Amino acid sequence: GVYIKARENRASRVVISAKQGEGSGAEFVIDGVRHPGETLSAPQAKAIIDFWKACAGLDVKDVRRRLVGELTIVRDEIKSKVRLVSIGQQGGLRLTMQFDPAQSVLRKVDDLGLLPNQKTVLEEMVNSPGGVVVLAGLAQGGRTTTLYSVTQMHDAYTSNVQTVEIEPLVELEGIRQIKFDPTGADEYSKVVRSNLRRDPDVLSVAEIPDQATAQEIANADLERSRVYASVTADTAMNAVRLWVKAVGDPALASKGLRGVVAERLIRHLCTNCRVPYQPPPELLKKLQLPSKIQQLYKKGGQVLVKNKPEVCPVCNGIGYEAQLGIFEIYPIGAEERACIAKQDWNGLKTEMRKRQLPSIQQVALMKAAEGLTSIEEVTRLSAKQAAKK
Repeated sequence: GVYIKARENRASRVVISAKQGEGSGAEFVIDGVRHPGETLSAPQAKAIIDFWKACAGLDVKDVRRRLVGELTIVRDEIKSKVRLVSIGQQGGLRLTMQFDPAQSVLRKVDDLGLLPNQKTVLEEMVNSPGGVVVLAGLAQGGRTTTLYSVTQMHDAYTSNVQTVEIEPLVELEGIRQIKFDPTGADEYSKVVRSNLRRDPDVLSVAEIPDQATAQEIANADLERSRVYASVTADTAMNAVRLWVKAVGDPALASKGLRGVVAERLIRHLCTNCRVPYQPPPELLKKLQLPSKIQQLYKKGGQVLVKNKPEVCPVCNGIGYEAQLGIFEIYPIGAEERACIAKQDWNGLKTEMRKRQLPSIQQVALMKAAEGLTSIEEVTRLSAKQAAKK
């Protein structure tokens, strides 16, 4: 069924929609990109959703509220954990199945894909106590992975390390994870405040849903506590602007800011079928890549078997396999804070450039030059970024 096809196609998530009229079916999310799965009638989609909800012990009759469940599937002696999220949508019901969530969000810092100078800057940032560091990424785009990875860079056995999360995806060893209950009496900001008053060495806040939460962080004793504030943004610059907007006071927002880390995901070329080509000099000049580059790669999708083209068995013809993290990491010093307090964004860009650290776009092009991704994929990423502005 849908589950088997999803696993065979390397999907990380499946989204099944049951809608009145048209629009029912299954979509596979493969390496961060949605692909059409199966076309289903509304009754078929509803039956599949009900089956999986029942397997996870969720209330099949509840078609409005957001329900979350987990189950383990054993196939060919291989165990897979599946996280289910069911929610009512306009005209029907939607179920999201995420496979092996722990594997998708747990990464050591060495496995994030940082450039050597970026790793050095991040380690210096982590080892410098106090202040706010804004962590940015997109929904379903590695934001939780970044939060968990950076949080785990702190020694939870010699320091008091905590998180505040609405839905922890995995248990972090030695770290106290506070789960916020949206149906409870306390507001999110109050939960953050009560934990900050206990003077943790590190508090990672997984969401900044309102101004009250941002202000609780900005007004905390940031000489004693390091706070990681996770926001939904696609670049370091946008993350800083979003943080200032969330706090509502540029001077207060800038006062405790010590750094910003932004992350995106880009698809990794399938090394079994990628196609090499010699880039024309004008392309290299346009992309500001070194003229000495003799070879780039584009996606393939096919391989020759006995001189006959066949679908690549590694990537199933997609041309990509897995995803890479690409980052921009900037310390925030006195000069940057002065620009932020005045909302001088051009000045902030200038100060960031002075540090000679690469932007996300530059890192993406470096990955293409190394043959890890394609120029087409870098262009797709840039187009998505431009569309959000």
